[in-house]
Amino acid sequence: MKHQYLLSAILVLFLTTGSLSAESYRKWEFVNPADLQITITPEKAELISGSVATFTITIRNRTNHTVNLHYPTGQQWDLAAYHGRTQIFRWSQGSIWADAPHTIPLKRGETRSEQLTWLTVDRNDTPLPHGIYSAHGMVMISPRHLVSNDCQIRLLPAEIKPVQIIETRLNQFFDIELPRYSGKRELEWHIDYVYNDNRIAIQSINRTADKVVVTFNPKRVGHVEFHLYAHHDTQDATRSLERRSFRVEVR
Repeated sequence: MKHQYLLSAILVLFLTTGSLSAESYRKWEFVNPADLQITITPEKAELISGSVATFTITIRNRTNHTVNLHYPTGQQWDLAAYHGRTQIFRWSQGSIWADAPHTIPLKRGETRSEQLTWLTVDRNDTPLPHGIYSAHGMVMISPRHLVSNDCQIRLLPAEIKPVQIIETRLNQFFDIELPRYSGKRELEWHIDYVYNDNRIAIQSINRTADKVVVTFNPKRVGHVEFHLYAHHDTQDATRSLERRSFRVEVR
């Protein structure tokens, strides 16, 4: 019985000491994520594939007291970009930072920001496929880094045509004429609706000697926005040569 009491006393002492150590550890190193707001903002929501995408990462103290940010190395920021769920870029990859622990105080309401860039090419320096990509920023404090919200950018083909406005009436068909060839290679056209809500529909697609004629049927009153992407018939829309944008006003 005496051994049981002795074991219990040792266990209570151990748990108490461990709790105090953890509390002391958190006081000087742990930052409550709720005290900070981490955001990322792209400089441009759309840009030509193969160009440089720039992001601003910001950390803000949302409390009424100073928060100390502890960094274990010289690295303070990082950036990751994704296509779907696959990480395709990490700003810090291949870099080495000095083992230089340091602390930066962030006063109440104060913010710190940094701009990081991503060259939107693959490992062969070829412009990435067109489409939507996401990115998030990181603040590399210890004992664990903090991650921002996700933001999205769209990578576009090299040639972007200005928006064309078309005015039409309900049930009055209208045509859009597009080139059929780029040089000697035949083109395919892919439509991407920004906003439609079943207001217009494609009635037919006809090919002449040098043109593709797309006929639309206006079915409801309102406005519609869409893009048409041109790509070679042996490639898909993620390798488009150009984008043409339209806004249709159905009266």
